[in-house]
Amino acid sequence: MEQERQAIPVSPAEVAAATPSMSAAGTLLGIFVKPKATFGALSAKPRILVPILCLVVFQLVFGLILAQTGVIESDTVAKLEAKGAPQEQIDAVSTALGGPLKYVAVVSGPIALVFVLLLSGGLLYFMANLMLGARLRYAHYLSVAAYGGIVGIVDQAVRLALSMNKGTLNVSLGIGAFLGDDLSVPLRMLDTITDPLLLWATGIEALGVAVIAKKGFGFGLLAVLPGLVLAIALSAFRG
Repeated sequence: MEQERQAIPVSPAEVAAATPSMSAAGTLLGIFVKPKATFGALSAKPRILVPILCLVVFQLVFGLILAQTGVIESDTVAKLEAKGAPQEQIDAVSTALGGPLKYVAVVSGPIALVFVLLLSGGLLYFMANLMLGARLRYAHYLSVAAYGGIVGIVDQAVRLALSMNKGTLNVSLGIGAFLGDDLSVPLRMLDTITDPLLLWATGIEALGVAVIAKKGFGFGLLAVLPGLVLAIALSAFRG
């Protein structure tokens, strides 16, 4: 008489021990050179604080650079002139932005960044867990969003360099780069969806969700789709 074989249950601790570990610095580098292995290491122990702190520091540095270049002031003045604002108002705004007020944007940038990350993690949780049936913790999705943001630093750095060169924040990295500066709303949205650096960061997030949830890449793409659609919609108000 044959005896039934029962599977030996594996504890979460044993699963974590079997997963190759990676240092915090290793994950920051690995997300660029070996993202799949990096997310594999993060599946057992999602890191949140380190990538978010790095993003906050970069956001502060980028904000300080912009504040010193005067790009924000020139952009704001140009918009007021285009709307036909009175010269007194333009002078007042220019004076205010030329003073300590310009550093408000420097401080508000990291605050907005943290809010966006929390929102992104929530959208991933909603899509992957509630809509697609995954069983991950919110911390996993927040970690994925944060590491996607680390890759997104490249997009921000390129935009910063172009802004300093052109003297305006209205820069295009997608198809809009070949269509001039004055883009219509549909073209702004098309420019966003064809931005290769944004698509890279989005693809990294999709890969992260797929690896940690142990699903296919298509699953990850569906999970990040609402965030991408939101980014495209917000791009309509750029410029």
